[in-house]
Amino acid sequence: MRSGREYPQAPIVGVAAVVVCGETILLVRRGREPMRGTWSLPGGALELGETTAEGIVREVCEEAGVQVRPVEVITALDRIIRDEAGRVRFHYVLVEWLCLVEEKILPELLCGDDAIEARWIPYNEASLAEYDLGTDTLDVIEQGWKLAETKAR
Repeated sequence: MRSGREYPQAPIVGVAAVVVCGETILLVRRGREPMRGTWSLPGGALELGETTAEGIVREVCEEAGVQVRPVEVITALDRIIRDEAGRVRFHYVLVEWLCLVEEKILPELLCGDDAIEARWIPYNEASLAEYDLGTDTLDVIEQGWKLAETKAR
């Protein structure tokens, strides 16, 4: 099954978030391709007319039912996934945001159709094998965590 995102004619702009609440971060298990069934940061494709800040607020709410405040862009990354023949199957340019949850207690997580599971995990557990996060994602989490610490001062 091909979607407009599979085998695109041009890169798709996406957003992802390091969502920090207290000493925890938010991870979601993907419910759709690419990377269906894997753990990652919440996020998705930007909609026409939407800023990246608006997009990340919408995506986190859709995937986990959590209201966030976007604080600052952490970095931008290329996600290019090729098929067996070497053709570009998915191509995203991801704008990675630091987002904070204003509540003092962890909000309840309510998964939408883009995520099959969501979890608050202690920041220091992000590198656990259970989550199998890639090096790029772990680097973004580290950068986001450090940025969150500086914003809290």
